[in-house]
Amino acid sequence: MLHIFNIVDMTLKEMRSGPGREPIPIAEASWVDVTDPTAEERALIETVHKAPLPDPDEMEEIEASARYFIDSAGIHVHSLFLYQSEGRHKTDSVAFILNDRQLLTFRDTELPDFRLLRMRAHRGWVEAKNSLDIMLALLEQKVENLADSLEDIHRRLENVSFMVLEEVSGELEDAIDNLAKLEDSNGKIRLCLMDTQRSISFLQRHIRSYPEQQDTCREIFRDIETLMSHTAFLFEKINFLMDAAQGFINIEQNQIIKIFSIAAVVFLPPTLVASMYGMNFQIMPELNWELGYPMAVVLMVLSGIAPYWYFKRKGWL
Repeated sequence: MLHIFNIVDMTLKEMRSGPGREPIPIAEASWVDVTDPTAEERALIETVHKAPLPDPDEMEEIEASARYFIDSAGIHVHSLFLYQSEGRHKTDSVAFILNDRQLLTFRDTELPDFRLLRMRAHRGWVEAKNSLDIMLALLEQKVENLADSLEDIHRRLENVSFMVLEEVSGELEDAIDNLAKLEDSNGKIRLCLMDTQRSISFLQRHIRSYPEQQDTCREIFRDIETLMSHTAFLFEKINFLMDAAQGFINIEQNQIIKIFSIAAVVFLPPTLVASMYGMNFQIMPELNWELGYPMAVVLMVLSGIAPYWYFKRKGWL
């Protein structure tokens, strides 16, 4: 799918094609957004750019030389973006190809950051002078969405904190499962922030002749540093709650084991008495005694009560 934009009167506008409309000249567009293109769309873009689009495997490389470089097509930046699928956060790489006249973005997944920027552009809220401004607007939108995701994680973490530390009948196993999901999401957000830091640093080294855009890069960089500190705080809180939940589970298990241990000790003396009077020797002093059975029963009861009373007195129960 292709979305084509132009800068009209310092504002980003989407150029729509369809029946009865003239075809949009891609070569003259300010921004070409390519999402999971068909073979025909891919061939069209490669013809205009005179260079092949990056393969998805190449976009996942983590080496700086593979994610940030310059060639005849322009400045190449491969940046990670966050999205949700099936209730979990995932990441997808977006390839940016930037030159003086056009920005090309290429990805396999529809991402909320791009969808939101298209909505803002449709309403005339995105100001831009050139293709570099469009790329920075996307990165700004990305950082804003990452900040919103961190706020959502913080709210969900407060609910889990109440479940672990205050709720009497809280399901600790569910709390641990929620904490594991929050830790995974927080880790992906931190990864996206670190990747954006690298992208901004690379851009700053190659746009020295654009002072206004340099200021925008510095503002984005400061926002990222603030969010990085917040992710570190969330990691610490998640680890604390995880340790607390596991500690409470261990306490509950110890209580159960304690009950079984005390029960075993309480029933041990009566078992010993019953074992003695269950022997099959012919000569036993109480064998023909009329009160032998009641005495054995009373002795077993007393031998069971005695350790229970002792434990109670010691405060072990």
